[in-house]
Amino acid sequence: MVQTYLPEIDRILCTGCGECVEACHPRALALVEGKAVLARPDLCEYEGGCEPACPVGAITLPYFILFATTNPTDGVGLRGAGLRDPLADG
Repeated sequence: MVQTYLPEIDRILCTGCGECVEACHPRALALVEGKAVLARPDLCEYEGGCEPACPVGAITLPYFILFATTNPTDGVGLRGAGLRDPLADG
């Protein structure tokens, strides 16, 4: 299964200023009823402009980290260390 990580928007913190919508070049975000929402997740390229554009920190970008490790067989390997898996939350 391929995991897709998408921006998370805290609707309580969101003030509806629209800065994130303007910063989202793929146009995946929109304002709905005065709050930012991920209206078109299929368009999200996870380019990251929305998170720093939010003046109140209502947007977070979850991520997954891969560490390179030494493998005795071929000398190279990868090991994942997800800080948080948003898909496992529900």
